[in-house]
Amino acid sequence: MRGVATRRLMSGRRALIRGLALLTAAPRLVTSARAQASVAIIDAQAHIVRNTARGASPGAVAAEALRVTEELNVQATILAPPPFPLHRRGSYGLSELQAVARQYAGRFAFVAGGESLNPMLLETPPDRVSPEVTQRFIQIAEEIAQGGGAGFGELAVEHFGLGLTPYESSPADHPLFLTLADVAARYDMPVTLHMEAVPRDMPFPDRGQSGSRPAVLKENISAFERLLQYNPRARIVWLHAGWDLTGERTVPLMRELLRRHANLFMTIKSDQHGSTMTSPFLPGFSLKPGWLAMLRAFPDRFAVGSDQFFDTVDQDATRVERSRKLVDALPPDLARLVGRENVSHIYRLPAWG
Repeated sequence: MRGVATRRLMSGRRALIRGLALLTAAPRLVTSARAQASVAIIDAQAHIVRNTARGASPGAVAAEALRVTEELNVQATILAPPPFPLHRRGSYGLSELQAVARQYAGRFAFVAGGESLNPMLLETPPDRVSPEVTQRFIQIAEEIAQGGGAGFGELAVEHFGLGLTPYESSPADHPLFLTLADVAARYDMPVTLHMEAVPRDMPFPDRGQSGSRPAVLKENISAFERLLQYNPRARIVWLHAGWDLTGERTVPLMRELLRRHANLFMTIKSDQHGSTMTSPFLPGFSLKPGWLAMLRAFPDRFAVGSDQFFDTVDQDATRVERSRKLVDALPPDLARLVGRENVSHIYRLPAWG
């Protein structure tokens, strides 16, 4: 009798443990089920790893990235290298992302140039662009285009880094940016830019930036408009709408630039470190009316771009989760466009059309 009682007690404990495990997993299962019932997303901007110096290879992280994105009904993701400075240890780009895209065809595509074009932009003063430098720049861009790139990026116009990378700045009308616009137009590929909005000269904001930085930020919107005007056939993607560190990337500024430049497109990002004033969300993750009106006015000019780093996703997957929340907050017609359909006419993705 004592043996029977012991077996019954152990059986009851196992059932309780199984029940607790299911209860613990329930929120994730509910989230996954809800995501599967909503619009499938193509994430237009994410990073497989921060850098390879930390021991994480892009290929090894890809399986984990797929697990996370599948749970949130992200059908495909465009990977980008961060905007690396010259000789940055652990930089990666075309060859590494090309391999991931080939291994997981239809699930990953890539842009490149953050590891190659970006250092050239940073290291070449605008008045020191020689024919030899221009030719080398074109050669690298064409290697990306001919290697299957969906676009060029991530390239820094104004990049604070927040202590993770150095401060980087290059004028948007740099001669090499104009050269890239011509290459991009020829290959029907976009140029993707990281640019904090600086509509006027202003003190550098206190955002935890380490290392060398200017005391005063120089106005950069006029140079950005010169790039947009230079070759109207070149699509320019201004990354990270909804997340900025100057507090100046407002809806009125974005609407005016979109109105004036038909070749301007944007990806939308959200995380806890950006300015709440320019975030797309109200408390509770409903959409701000001004944001909804802007998306209604320019429904074909936006895509989601989480800017997620997948090698740190166990600690912080909020960016891709917030992209899911953004799409779910949109009316169904806009959810389809912003969440998925616009990507195919912004990036060079014929297989995903």
